[in-house]
Amino acid sequence: MVSGRRELKAWYGFQQNYEKKVKEAAAFLEQFLPDHFSPQFGITLGSGLGDLADEIMADVVIPYKDIPHFPQTTVPGHEGTLIFGELKGVQLAGLKGRKHYYEVADLPFNVGMLQVVFPVHVLAELGFKNYFATNAAGGLNQEYNIGDMMVISSHINMMPNALLGRQHDFSRVDDGQPVWRFQPMNGAYDQEWSNLLLSAAGIHGRHMHHGKYLAVTGPTYETEGECLAFREGMGADAVGMSTAPEVIVARNRGMKCVGMSCITNKIAADGTNATNHEEVKAILESSEVRNRLTSTVADFFALYRERNNG
Repeated sequence: MVSGRRELKAWYGFQQNYEKKVKEAAAFLEQFLPDHFSPQFGITLGSGLGDLADEIMADVVIPYKDIPHFPQTTVPGHEGTLIFGELKGVQLAGLKGRKHYYEVADLPFNVGMLQVVFPVHVLAELGFKNYFATNAAGGLNQEYNIGDMMVISSHINMMPNALLGRQHDFSRVDDGQPVWRFQPMNGAYDQEWSNLLLSAAGIHGRHMHHGKYLAVTGPTYETEGECLAFREGMGADAVGMSTAPEVIVARNRGMKCVGMSCITNKIAADGTNATNHEEVKAILESSEVRNRLTSTVADFFALYRERNNG
């Protein structure tokens, strides 16, 4: 009973001292930033997409476990390292793995969701003005095939909202003002960056789509009824278990966002989603799919550099 009360007190302390813990993590990381580093993009590399990190010219690689208060990854395919470096001339932070809500949904006081979005807050504290989310998703749209990519035009969030609870004492990176209590989510995915990502597909253009991402808690894959409701009733093109909470917080912190899904399984016309985590991982381990993802993201940053240096 006593140990249970101590644990409860610790989680309550995490929630109550959240701003302090975010700032402590950011201060720890700031000492590793290379000289003349200009924070431009933070990018989260989702399930199986960690190979994209190999394209980053790394200055510093830091395991999550070494960063104060940083959430630890537990899902296969999420390594748990942060990289400061450069990709195609763009200085960025690469998050190799994420914490999912389903891993920590049993924690009290909304601590689970606070862990999920903790890295995004840290990026904002370090001055990153743009956030790029990648994920693995099931294809609801019947025109999507396994191994395709989807630029996220908008999302439908079916997880607890990441801004529930008390308003945090953070500032926005775009204007330095306090974060808003009521955050508009129209245009959550920046149109300019989304168009740039569509252009970056290049020779892989026939594998690139532009659609709506539906975020569910998982960890179960969806029933036939759910898939039909998501596709026909809600107009979703792909379904996954991440991204929306991160983007909600990134927008609240004043960051511009762009998102891309890799379609790892195709949900049948009758709503059947007959997949499992091993099959999803197998698709992401395909050299063809990895090369497609890697080259598209790398070309996005090349186009971003040209746009901003021009």
